[in-house]
Amino acid sequence: MESSIQALKNIKTGSLYYFLAIIIALVTEVVIFREKSLANSFFVLIFELVAYGILLIGFSRMRTGFFQLSKTINTYIGTTGVNIFIIGIVALLFGAILPILIYIGGSLVFIGDVMIGYTIYKIGQRFQVNTEKIAGILVMISITSFIGYIISYFASDEVMRKMLQAPREEKLLIVPSDKSIGYGILKSNGDANVVVYSKESSEIISAQIMGYNFQTLQINPKTVMAGENRIYIKFALSGVMFVPGNIYNLEILLANNEKLLASLVYEL
Repeated sequence: MESSIQALKNIKTGSLYYFLAIIIALVTEVVIFREKSLANSFFVLIFELVAYGILLIGFSRMRTGFFQLSKTINTYIGTTGVNIFIIGIVALLFGAILPILIYIGGSLVFIGDVMIGYTIYKIGQRFQVNTEKIAGILVMISITSFIGYIISYFASDEVMRKMLQAPREEKLLIVPSDKSIGYGILKSNGDANVVVYSKESSEIISAQIMGYNFQTLQINPKTVMAGENRIYIKFALSGVMFVPGNIYNLEILLANNEKLLASLVYEL
């Protein structure tokens, strides 16, 4: 929980830095427009470098936040988007030397905005915060991204409140007295650690969360022995809205047609 809150704080700070960088850049452009003689002055160069520096620092914080939050939500698209955006900014910095870099940099910045905005939207969707979803959409449009980032800055507080208000499950497993039913924990990143009981040795054919059609990415080990077995299963849970503390049923199909059942407690 603490790491997720810190991740959101980093994303919030990154959004603020972006907005500040844009304000500095706009002020610089206004000064140049009113006093064209300052266009190539040392004063303008310093302001532009400060704006770029704040922008890069802000997006580094945002990238760190996305990476930290990836343990709770699939934010890898956002992390990649930040990397692409930063490369685009660096390309724009050298655009005066090689003009084609202006077009390449602009394209990369646009792609980065789309990927970052999509991730911000998914965060808002995950915690049901509409203002964060709106912020994500505005960032994806790119031309309105600076508005999206400042909205995301304020919406982050609501996201953190929602995260803190989420019911915290006890770290106690429900161990059924009926040995035919296993038990375990299902994490928000798709990791499931399960204890199941089998009558005999057999190969595992498939595993699924009952009522859902999630792809199974990994099962280890691939066989069960007679008696108690501890199994790790990786599911693709992207976009799912499970409730922390709730119990979800797992079904494991064996090669001998035996079905093993387990109750999984969901936690972030």
